Amino acid sequence: MKSLVVGMGIGQLYKAVLLELGHTVVTVDHDINRGADYVSYELAFIEQGPFDTVHICTPNFTHMELALYAGEMRTGIVFVEKPGVQRSEDWLNMCKTYPTTRFMMVKNNQYREEIKQFTDLANQSNVVKICWNNYNRIPSPGSWFTTKELAFGGVSRDLIPHMLSYYCAMTDYTKGNKLYAKAVQRHSLESITDTDYGVVNPDGIYDVDDFCEIEFMNGKTKWILTANWRTQGDTTIGISFDMNNSAVKHELGLCPESAYKKMIAKALENLNNKEYWQDQFAQDIWIHRQIENL
Repeated sequence: MKSLVVGMGIGQLYKAVLLELGHTVVTVDHDINRGADYVSYELAFIEQGPFDTVHICTPNFTHMELALYAGEMRTGIVFVEKPGVQRSEDWLNMCKTYPTTRFMMVKNNQYREEIKQFTDLANQSNVVKICWNNYNRIPSPGSWFTTKELAFGGVSRDLIPHMLSYYCAMTDYTKGNKLYAKAVQRHSLESITDTDYGVVNPDGIYDVDDFCEIEFMNGKTKWILTANWRTQGDTTIGISFDMNNSAVKHELGLCPESAYKKMIAKALENLNNKEYWQDQFAQDIWIHRQIENL
């Protein structure tokens, strides 16, 4: 197997995982200081392609163009980091344009070892809460991360897709009803002097949501998904299951490499499984529709 990783931020993790899977890995990053094999995406394809898998780990506004080119170059599977592309219609058109290439939004958390346990608990619960409340983790305020034109949104595009992928994995998401959804900007560059994730550019733009909450009712169970980039209140990062007479809580740290490995391996195993890819497409379109309507 031969794989291309584009963007050597989170792409470093993909490189390590792919090497563990026995792939030959080629890397691309426009920043020469990141030590990638290529600066030019197109040249990597010309000299090294075609690839069995391509992993797009670049800023949100670049995803669509890079994914389309990978499809044009006859890639087997294109994994696009969350939040995918700007609109569900764009994702649909991309998949229609290159039907022989498989496109998947990264849903690595669905492959955690605890998912079956979580699903069993969810089936017994009246309320399931998935929270990702950071104390001070706004990503590089003033950069593309906090510029709506480039990121398409804030925490709703950064963390909420992870939570929606959990929801898809643990219940029949097609049968749920959305009760409530809001995405709110609570902070500004004037109020942010530091962050635990990147640096503050006081001359940049900050026009995105930094708090988001969505509620679904699915059967007898209410699902509450909450994401916060910066809060002085509850800093829970975890999932809780409220049952009639008890509650179970689990912390959620960063997704382990083993989940990424399972995601990639399963996709490759199912390369020619039509039902598998219909399911992936349905989930990806649904997730896009939830976040584009916030």
